[in-house]
Amino acid sequence: MPPPLPTLTAGAARALALVTALAAAAIAATPAAALMLLTEENPPFSFTDKGKLQGSATEVVRGMAARAGVSATFEVLPWEKAYVRAQGQKDACLFATARLENRERLFLWVGPVATSPWAVYGRSDFALPIRSVKDLASYRIGTVQRDAKNEFLRENAVNDLRSVREDTQNPPRLLLPRDHPDHIDLWITDLYAGREAARTANVTGIKVVFIANEQPLYLACNPQTDQKVVQALADALERMKVDGALGRINAEYDKRFPR
Repeated sequence: MPPPLPTLTAGAARALALVTALAAAAIAATPAAALMLLTEENPPFSFTDKGKLQGSATEVVRGMAARAGVSATFEVLPWEKAYVRAQGQKDACLFATARLENRERLFLWVGPVATSPWAVYGRSDFALPIRSVKDLASYRIGTVQRDAKNEFLRENAVNDLRSVREDTQNPPRLLLPRDHPDHIDLWITDLYAGREAARTANVTGIKVVFIANEQPLYLACNPQTDQKVVQALADALERMKVDGALGRINAEYDKRFPR
């Protein structure tokens, strides 16, 4: 006959139960999904420097994932491709993107993770007054395909939009003769991205003529993403606000990319 199993004291039994409960809670609270985090070359929010992905929104999202215990892989793509992929791939998230009414049901949202000034650029000799977004309705406006600024402008009755695949295509179009089919009168883009796009395209002789919007930007996750994971990311962002990590990231990039 086998010897009887040892019995636990009441105190030991309670301690074992507590350890078991804590372990179970930790397992339940730890997100298991591995996320694909998609972004674009869009300084200062996301950009590659010496082979490393940087940017204010990138650092915020990276910090959120680390604090939430979420395994994440980052990938830089053209914006349109990233946007389509985030809609179609489970556990894919896109940043940093505007949260608009017609996008609300397409994603699960976390943020804001950044704020972007949307600037309207024109030729350096552009002298007509632009006092409101609706004043843009008289002009041909250069935009990027599937970019939030298209919806923003249409919501403000600005409909003569000339969209291209990459923002670097827009600065040269401002300088084309006015009778050229690809000519645009004005170009709307992120303030900082506009500077970089003009530099990349080797275009001078343009200026900011109007700030159209101060747009909050978000992390947008495919709707099939585990909602516990999305909530863990949101909770992590709140902790970053409280302990000052978010403010420190923004302050660092404000110095590197002054308006």
